[in-house]
Amino acid sequence: MGELRRIGFIGLGNMGGPLAKRFAQTTPLVVFDLDQSRIDPIVALGAKAADSVADLAEKTDLVFVSLPNSETVKEVVLGDGGLSSKLSKGSLIVDMTTGDPNMTREIAKILLQMKIEFIDAPVSGGPRGAQEGNIAIMVGGSLEQYNRISPILRKISTNVIYSGELGSGHAIKAGNNLLNLICRLATFEVVSLLVKDGVDPETAVNTIQKSSGRNYATEITLPDNILSGKMNQGFTTSLMYKDSNVALNLASLHDLEMPLGTLASALLSEIGNDFGWQADLSTIALSYEAGTGARIRPKDRSK
Repeated sequence: MGELRRIGFIGLGNMGGPLAKRFAQTTPLVVFDLDQSRIDPIVALGAKAADSVADLAEKTDLVFVSLPNSETVKEVVLGDGGLSSKLSKGSLIVDMTTGDPNMTREIAKILLQMKIEFIDAPVSGGPRGAQEGNIAIMVGGSLEQYNRISPILRKISTNVIYSGELGSGHAIKAGNNLLNLICRLATFEVVSLLVKDGVDPETAVNTIQKSSGRNYATEITLPDNILSGKMNQGFTTSLMYKDSNVALNLASLHDLEMPLGTLASALLSEIGNDFGWQADLSTIALSYEAGTGARIRPKDRSK
């Protein structure tokens, strides 16, 4: 892999959009998304829009993809008119999707025959971390690939981590999201208990955040999205369910029991069925309010 100069970005959703914006502020960039409304704000920052995936591939030799799942990545990379049909030899694809590590290795093996490199670099920290430039980026690939790509990734975040060989980034991200889900559900359970016993929800969250029970839910989810009444984290229930099950499927491959993870996934499945799979993950609050009668959101909110 020689020096990579021409950068492309495919997938400009809740996570990819903020990351692409950070690139566009410092680096010549070509972007593509099926939704034109996602492209326009990034073009306004100086990026150029591609007409298709293949068009982007012809104009770049380093492509970042941030898509819903590994199946979509495989189609964008290897399908008809996909990246592999037009990328030159020596190009590199960086998969920022929360993906399946085994499918990542499968895609990379096929691309290797075309002399195109493929590494995983999923992110964690939510839209806020992406916007602020401190999101965790977990890179899976050879150390040589990491050393080449890390200076470019540091244009969008101060937290770039070498996770290990190919697929390691996706494995860690899936495990992280399963742990996030377990902690999130446990936090809502405990906060509901405290509110039911008469504790103000903001006092409960602030106190836990300064104590040993602190976690992402007490630091970000509850203050920013629930106690504020915003109820919009920018991450759907279906995506969290998909991510947690990537980790559970990985555990199954290794014959590991995951009782807490399995329970958390089952509880999330009930929430998805009750409130809709495309609903924002913040609806977890609605589920606990309905089940316990403890009001966590501001009481002046009618919904």
